[in-house]
Amino acid sequence: MGRVVVGVTATVAVAACAVAAVSVARRVKSRRKWKKVANVLKEVEEGCDTSVGRLRQVVDAMAVEMHAGLASEGGSKLKMLLTYVDNLPNG
Repeated sequence: MGRVVVGVTATVAVAACAVAAVSVARRVKSRRKWKKVANVLKEVEEGCDTSVGRLRQVVDAMAVEMHAGLASEGGSKLKMLLTYVDNLPNG
């Protein structure tokens, strides 16, 4: 009876170790994939990074073009329609 218990215990221990090894392998593989994804996202973010100064220049240029477009017909490359809002949407 003692040998059977030892055999069953050893079998259960080996099975638990195998399950743990598979679980750890999946996590490692998953982390590698996420690291690759994170690296790609970081590269895209760095490639699209625009300085605050440049963004302010774009905003200022758009504001100038919008005012010129509203001031006169053909006064800007940015086409603007002079409209008035009478009521705000309610739902």
